[in-house]
Amino acid sequence: KRFSQDIADALNQEVLDLARTGCLHIQIDEPLFARYPERALEYGIENLERAFHNCPSHVTTTVHICCGYPDRIDREDYPKAPLDSYHRLAGPLDESTVMAVSLEDAHRHNDLSLLESFTETTVLLGVVAIARSRVEPVEEIRSRLLSALEHIEASRLMAAPDCGLGILGRELALEKLRHLSEASKSI
Repeated sequence: KRFSQDIADALNQEVLDLARTGCLHIQIDEPLFARYPERALEYGIENLERAFHNCPSHVTTTVHICCGYPDRIDREDYPKAPLDSYHRLAGPLDESTVMAVSLEDAHRHNDLSLLESFTETTVLLGVVAIARSRVEPVEEIRSRLLSALEHIEASRLMAAPDCGLGILGRELALEKLRHLSEASKSI
């Protein structure tokens, strides 16, 4: 527990340095919250807030909650966090000082009633898979976003990829992002 506080303090220095240089959006990727929600609830969210402590109010603070790490494209059997993890974390994250939460939804759909637990927080909803070569059709992405809007107002929903696009390669990543952008504009 003390080690995680030390990491949060070190991250806080980086966050404050980024804010001082003019960054308006700062995201911390959290690799373990979804895998160990009990630890996240016990001390993880507190340490996340510690990492963002004293960040200027004009800077949007975001946490991305990872659900798994595929080691190659189109591998479906990589370990993933329990499906109920986001539901367990949603309320406490909404009550935290973090302004936005990035959730993975494309590789494994969530029950979108989850979004109702976020009453103040903006949700970046992953609607493009980051480890599949299949390019999601615009209409499929659009449909998922419209379903999400049944549970959260448009002003607090942002379309996003599940996570980083590095393993896709440049051309595939750009094609997925073009579809994401087109689907988002049509709503």
